[in-house]
Amino acid sequence: MPLIQHISTRCWWLASDYLVHTNKFHRWCAVAVAGVVALLIGCFIAFAVAEKYQLKDSFFYGALQFSFIDGGYPETFAYGLELAASMIFVWIAWVHHKRHWYAFAGILLVVFFDDAFQLHETIGHSLVVNFSVSPSVGDLGGFATTGLLSAVFWVFGVLKIESDDELCAYLLFTVYFAILIFFGVGVDALHGMFNGNGMQTLFTLLEDGGELVMTAVLSLSALGMLLRQRQSATAAKMPINSMYSKL
Repeated sequence: MPLIQHISTRCWWLASDYLVHTNKFHRWCAVAVAGVVALLIGCFIAFAVAEKYQLKDSFFYGALQFSFIDGGYPETFAYGLELAASMIFVWIAWVHHKRHWYAFAGILLVVFFDDAFQLHETIGHSLVVNFSVSPSVGDLGGFATTGLLSAVFWVFGVLKIESDDELCAYLLFTVYFAILIFFGVGVDALHGMFNGNGMQTLFTLLEDGGELVMTAVLSLSALGMLLRQRQSATAAKMPINSMYSKL
């Protein structure tokens, strides 16, 4: 119990430290990202209201780009956040020699390809075509494949952790990713069960809006961790890659 309490306390402290950073650049990024997320969610609500009540004179009527569809503004912004977070994790892993963060870079790339290019649907369709399984089995196989790939990345990262502080930070981002999966899979399952007209907009907002918010939190926290790593390395005069010192 003391160990669990220690890890929980440390993770909570890291969550606050990474997300509410004192660095001015991070604060401006947080304000910008939060503003865009709030604007996109507000536009989606306006679109949903215009569609529900057939407000044909509304700017948002028929404007599908404001909905949470592939290629829509909210989804496109989420793709950018996923790629940005993945690149930040690669940067931390390479510059600061913390190889376990390559794992999260890989996990977020899987998420990006699944969101932007329907990775698990493509795998499922391939299983249906090549092995003559039913579409539901193929879809399940696609989910299992992407999930297994993410799990392999995660275990690789755990094996590369070298300190308790690194473990706490890794667990923090694991929790963020688990919440992201909850919105993408758990709420999506509820959406399918209660897909009545009166619940459609609410579940879409909970599912896709929740995913967007958590992707923003994860990305901003990754940036906060990068800046904190940079401050620590500068203070301790730790050896870092020469290319980074020239930037």
